[in-house]
Amino acid sequence: MLEIVNGTVYTPTEVIHDGVVLVDGQQIAAVGKRGELTVPQGVERLDAGGGSIVPGFVNMHIHGIGGYDAMDGQVDSLRIMSRLLARHGVTSWVPTTASAPLDVQEAAVVAVRTAMQAGTGGAEILGAHIEGTYLSEQERGAHPAELLLAPKPEEYAGLLELADDIRVFTLAPELPGALELIRVLKERDVLVSAGHSVAIDREFAPAVDAGLSHGTHMFCNMGTLRRDNIRRVAGLVESMLLDDRVSTEIISDGHHIAPSLMNLAFKVKGPAKLAIVTDSSGLTGLPPGRYSAFGQPVILEEEISYVADRSAFAGSVSTMDQCLRNAIRLMDLSQ
Repeated sequence: MLEIVNGTVYTPTEVIHDGVVLVDGQQIAAVGKRGELTVPQGVERLDAGGGSIVPGFVNMHIHGIGGYDAMDGQVDSLRIMSRLLARHGVTSWVPTTASAPLDVQEAAVVAVRTAMQAGTGGAEILGAHIEGTYLSEQERGAHPAELLLAPKPEEYAGLLELADDIRVFTLAPELPGALELIRVLKERDVLVSAGHSVAIDREFAPAVDAGLSHGTHMFCNMGTLRRDNIRRVAGLVESMLLDDRVSTEIISDGHHIAPSLMNLAFKVKGPAKLAIVTDSSGLTGLPPGRYSAFGQPVILEEEISYVADRSAFAGSVSTMDQCLRNAIRLMDLSQ
């Protein structure tokens, strides 16, 4: 048994100063204040050094870290990433793809399946997140336009065969054929997410009815208020905020969206329907310079990366612990 001491413990319901966490094997056995918790004799003790003791992070949207990427399609890459992520408090994660030929995405999912079965020695892999290919050209961000497609059953059949290993699937719900794909994915218990999309309210509502229930990186590459003929209508941003059936996520790296938007998402969705993600690329942890990511040249600076013409971010280069610190600081989540 392990006793973690000398830290502030954060639980879903309270903050315990000078707290203690008892760990028995793979399970948390007890949590409480030092002096008030019964601790068995002979336990191993870990001193938190006055820091914070928090639950392990789950990152449901992350492309890579340390020069490795989910699109490598290599089990060894996933294992190395799992160990790197564990150093930043991540205990489980969802390797995320980018736009690429469908057979390349399928190979990435097969590698995820193999790594899940074999174990990683680090953060647990929960399945793959398919982001890419079925996206809006107008809101493609760092995804190359020439790789984008509308979903067709005969083309995505290979991905559906791997659905047991796909946890999240991001698409633009306004694309021709998207509703049918949403229904099929929902039947296979895949979380369907709207992203890189210019959908308006009359396109979004049928998608939610069909099974879409999440939004990918809220406010980023996401259409907003516009005219439908002359009438002003809700875009994807407003539609997602309005629909209580839909959860979403934000990239809290301090660069992608302003604190005002972070707070708006939290105010409307609340902690139960809002996730913090990194959307980080394989450039995370690398020195500034010029690299290739998402199938194109990118520029990496100290805290952010851009496509070569600086017209869009190329994911983030932040880790989950950094994003949490930013959220606490910028969203007044200290309590």
